[in-house]
Amino acid sequence: MQRFIWLVVLLALMLIAGGCPRRDQAQPPPGGEEIDINALVAQWTESGHANVLLYPAGREGCVVCHDGGAFAEGITDPAALERDFNVAIDCRACHTGRGVDLMEAGTVDIPTRQGVQAGLGAQCLACHNERRAPNIADENRAAPHPSSQAGVFTATGGIRAEGFSYGSTTAHVNIRDTCVGCHMTRTEGNFAGHTFRVENVEAACGRCHQGIRNSNLRAKADYDGDGNVEGFMDEVEGLLNVVRDAVVAALDGGSFTAEGGRLRFRNAAGDEIQVENQVYQAAYNHTLVSQDGSLGIHNPLFAVQLLQQSYRALTGEDVPGAELR
Repeated sequence: MQRFIWLVVLLALMLIAGGCPRRDQAQPPPGGEEIDINALVAQWTESGHANVLLYPAGREGCVVCHDGGAFAEGITDPAALERDFNVAIDCRACHTGRGVDLMEAGTVDIPTRQGVQAGLGAQCLACHNERRAPNIADENRAAPHPSSQAGVFTATGGIRAEGFSYGSTTAHVNIRDTCVGCHMTRTEGNFAGHTFRVENVEAACGRCHQGIRNSNLRAKADYDGDGNVEGFMDEVEGLLNVVRDAVVAALDGGSFTAEGGRLRFRNAAGDEIQVENQVYQAAYNHTLVSQDGSLGIHNPLFAVQLLQQSYRALTGEDVPGAELR
């Protein structure tokens, strides 16, 4: 019993120090309806937002997206936090301060475009982006930041092939409230889902794709050149493999990885090496589409074109046997 009391006291002190928002500061759920907060929190605990990545949360410029309180207050320097511990991307991040401002404005600046119209999803794109605009001339060979969905979704990211006009699946880009519209559909408890996964494909996609049962709809053509028309996500996964294999071949059996914000290239012996622009371009775009996590669903046309043109820029040839977009 004594141990339990101490745990309660400790939790109370953490909440006070963490600066929980006052009741009149927090934004209520849309419509003001009563919700089962325990069920909502249970969903949130299953999401990546419930985990604190301590290393980036302790870095200047990173803390603003890796600490819920820092995001709400727009704090970019960990030294400015009025506490000596970090908190998860919790309620305050979205429902107080900067999160509310972004939702009300409905627009957000990302590294590759200013003033993106995103509705409630503006607060999502504020962090889920590449962190910097790609630059093929950058000697540091920067990598896109993990979870860089904004560049793919808006068709503004990636390192482009010269002379090619990239398209965009506007039906997805114009979804009301963008990220929130698909990733936070209503649950059985009549509140927006807080796992931030597409739990109900029919609710998220059914308005346009009637009768849909899973997100891997049959593709319109064979985009990866394997001789089969498969689910669209399978086609993009195949394209990722094609581009990866082409990069590995250019490295004579070497490899590439994203480490510490950079793309690092190694030869077959494991030694780090410098590479030509075309190799970096293909590896960057492979990493971007891979780390987007949707296997092209966020922007199908752009994802396919980015990968197919990366292969062409690297090899001088089109993806063998593929239908080009």
